[in-house]
Amino acid sequence: MMKPVQDAQVGRDRRKGAAIPKVSGDKEPGIRDRILAAALDLFSRHGFDGTSLSAIAKQAGVAQPHPYYYFKDKTALWEAAVAPSFDAVLREVREGDDLKDLNDHDRFRVRLRRIIQASIDNITMMKIYLQESASPGPRLDYIVDAYLKPIHATLEAEIHSAARRSDANPAFILASAVGAVHFFFGTSDLLNRLHGLKVAEDDTRNAFVDFVVDQVLHATMRC
Repeated sequence: MMKPVQDAQVGRDRRKGAAIPKVSGDKEPGIRDRILAAALDLFSRHGFDGTSLSAIAKQAGVAQPHPYYYFKDKTALWEAAVAPSFDAVLREVREGDDLKDLNDHDRFRVRLRRIIQASIDNITMMKIYLQESASPGPRLDYIVDAYLKPIHATLEAEIHSAARRSDANPAFILASAVGAVHFFFGTSDLLNRLHGLKVAEDDTRNAFVDFVVDQVLHATMRC
């Protein structure tokens, strides 16, 4: 998809070292936040390639040059826009001081529920992840390296402990949870048409999280 002329021209100006049109005033946190909010919404609905900087500026209610004033390019804006959503999931996994007195099985149950719940509750993040998974490239590599690998490393001890108890493949344990989240969002229209389930409703999401956690734990308790 070709970029709008305005975006292409600004990009050429940057590559040539030409001055980007000045934006009056200092950098304002409010403007930056509006740009990030608009970017996250548009990236989640239209994907990276389907979202132009001019569209982001328009939705944010700012002048065309503003995105380049705050971010060096569209990739930097994309990374900044998705970071809070993925950071929220990562925090849910890492924050475990309240779990130190639990045994391995119970600690894994709580951590697993937290990461699935955080993922299920963050529909925008999951849309972006599913988009990038459909056409793997540098942005998926960024998500994996910056977020998924740290999440896996945090859960690794519990996953391997569960695998030893059940002789299950550790990769399958994590894949079953991740795959369930993929299914939940990837088939949301089908779930609604066949069963009347609406993935945006809290009761539906909570029930699904309980189901997935129970299934994973049941599989890892096999003798």
